[in-house]
Amino acid sequence: MSQYYPQQSPFYPPERPEDDYIYDEDDYEIEEDDGGGPGGSLLQRSLIFLTGGCLVFLCMICCGLSLVGLWTLDPTAVFVPTPIPGSDLGLSFDEPAFPDESVVSEQQVKLTLKEVNRNAALANVPAVEGRELIIVTIELVNLGEADADFNERDFLLLNSFEEAYQPLAGADVGEGALGRGTLPPGEGLEGRLTFEVIAGERDLVLTWESSGGSRYIFLE
Repeated sequence: MSQYYPQQSPFYPPERPEDDYIYDEDDYEIEEDDGGGPGGSLLQRSLIFLTGGCLVFLCMICCGLSLVGLWTLDPTAVFVPTPIPGSDLGLSFDEPAFPDESVVSEQQVKLTLKEVNRNAALANVPAVEGRELIIVTIELVNLGEADADFNERDFLLLNSFEEAYQPLAGADVGEGALGRGTLPPGEGLEGRLTFEVIAGERDLVLTWESSGGSRYIFLE
């Protein structure tokens, strides 16, 4: 007895995909919304540029307001004046200014060494064996806008052990002594300081004790 076999399709059996087939995203293209074409892209860029400009402008305004506030509270916090040359010299005994350098005090008075005379002799100061006179000629100039007081007693001569010699009184050393007084703004003067020290002592430093701090100048 014969059996009936239906006619099979030419595509039967169906093809099986390759076992080593790997899905590749590049096989599919995804359409992205470009915002309606070139016009939309230009609008987005304009909005981004405008937003960035507004942020920069707001930051500039905030900075300006901060500076105004600081200036109102403390003008020196915003505008720092340029330091006067010499105001940062000779601030300590260990780092004195050199003899050819000028120092400036907190009151804006400039001190300059003009001359150092060792083994000096004065008619009204008797000589003492083992000791010598040192005459230091200085110049003071008032760089400030107010009167500045000066006094020869504000000066000391220190040796390497920081032992201090005081100047002889102006009345004892005669004419030209620094003495004491007031120096008007923009004016200057020269005066002599006389010290009696151990003969031959070296590494001497002139110390100027003024309001707001001390200044040190190495003599030699």
